[in-house]
Amino acid sequence: NMDALVETIMALIIKGAKFPRALKGMKIVPEYNKWQKGERLKILLVGYNGARNTGADVRVEAMVRQFYHILGEENIELSVMTLDVENTSVYFKPPTKLSLMSSIFFADLLKACSRSHLAVLSEGSCFKSKFANALTTFFFGAAGIMKSQGKPCLAYGSEAGEMDWLLRWYVRRHCKQTYVISRTESSRKVVESLGLAGNLGTDTAWTFPPGKKEWAVEELKRKGWDGKSELLGIAVINPFWWPVRPNIMKFLKMVILREKRPDNYDKWYFFSVSKQRSEKFNRYIGGIAKAVDSFAGRHNLFPVIIGMERLDYQPCLELQKRLKVKAPLFWSEEYDGYQMTSILRQLSLLITSRYHARVLSMPGGVPSLAISMDERLQNLLEETGHINDYYLEAGAPDLGERLPEMIEKLWKNRETVREEILRTIPNYLKKMATMGKTLKDYLRANFPDLTLNEDPDSWPGYLPPLDPELQRVMDLSFQKC
Repeated sequence: NMDALVETIMALIIKGAKFPRALKGMKIVPEYNKWQKGERLKILLVGYNGARNTGADVRVEAMVRQFYHILGEENIELSVMTLDVENTSVYFKPPTKLSLMSSIFFADLLKACSRSHLAVLSEGSCFKSKFANALTTFFFGAAGIMKSQGKPCLAYGSEAGEMDWLLRWYVRRHCKQTYVISRTESSRKVVESLGLAGNLGTDTAWTFPPGKKEWAVEELKRKGWDGKSELLGIAVINPFWWPVRPNIMKFLKMVILREKRPDNYDKWYFFSVSKQRSEKFNRYIGGIAKAVDSFAGRHNLFPVIIGMERLDYQPCLELQKRLKVKAPLFWSEEYDGYQMTSILRQLSLLITSRYHARVLSMPGGVPSLAISMDERLQNLLEETGHINDYYLEAGAPDLGERLPEMIEKLWKNRETVREEILRTIPNYLKKMATMGKTLKDYLRANFPDLTLNEDPDSWPGYLPPLDPELQRVMDLSFQKC
């Protein structure tokens, strides 16, 4: 079991991290720091950045702006771990630092944690086996290293779900001093069952600003939109090639033959593939294509395919190939999060299998339905009261039969759904503001001599400056109160 081997290596590194000065003496880590009064607090944001995953990048960008706003840029030094500096630099400008890491992350994580005073787990899907045990190993590794070195760790707007028994054991063991602010109530209950301290928050991407509307309109026209037809967005994925697992034999064979395998994610990590999984994907993508063709033709909508992560390219191409109507592709490899958000806000309707496509479209009041592979979208639709009418599981055998009727219902009720979505936004923002206050209180408890900005007079002061569209939603909410 290669997952178990990766987890065990990480656990051994955590043990070794107890002796940072010895590691520094052996030049395994070049720098080891514990906070001293008068210093800036070095905060390390540990996430899945640099892979052109729009959601992973934008939620951390929003965190960075909130941290500077409430803590004071002069009081902290932020570093963001990234798989690719060039992919990430659009979101993070100086003084924010970028800490390069490999997907085989052991040494990079040890070095980054050793030079930091506080680690913040900044990914949404922190503690679950759904995508890759290695991803959760990365996060319990950061928490464990900080714990071994007597330094605090906080998870900020994260999700917890089902885990393999060994991974769950490691998380319970190495994250016992990590304070977890959960993204959803169901995650909070999982965190509680692990014996970890924490409270309920939300996702952090709510305050992420879109790019200019004028740019989005012109780019849509360049891709074939007539500027008049209403826009239908479709954000698809491959829900059936998870989890990603390490496989040494496949990796060695690939290296020897010098041929990239279609199931290779990166280095020694490979997607899950089988004939049954392929059949499920064909049913999923085929059902969506048929429903979109019928609906877009009947109501004269212009379809737009949304690729929220680099990995979504092949599923998006497959959808594009199967559609009878012409549909341009907006893919995160070619468009940054500001641009993707701006495109999403122009839509009249959204069909999504991507969590952050819905989150980023909601401040624009875009009605959406979800075709989901796990609990993230399910939780989001439950919070807005849309779970019974506008939610399907990606593996549903009757997806092709149910989806057309669901899209028609959403289109008929789109104004009502739009209003229901917009009504939920202030509550999410209030939760994010509460997270900011929790962070500040946490720092005061762990670093009592640290200088921080003065507390704001009211909860909106814990949010970074909002873009005009989001500010209007907030202002309307206050007027109705």
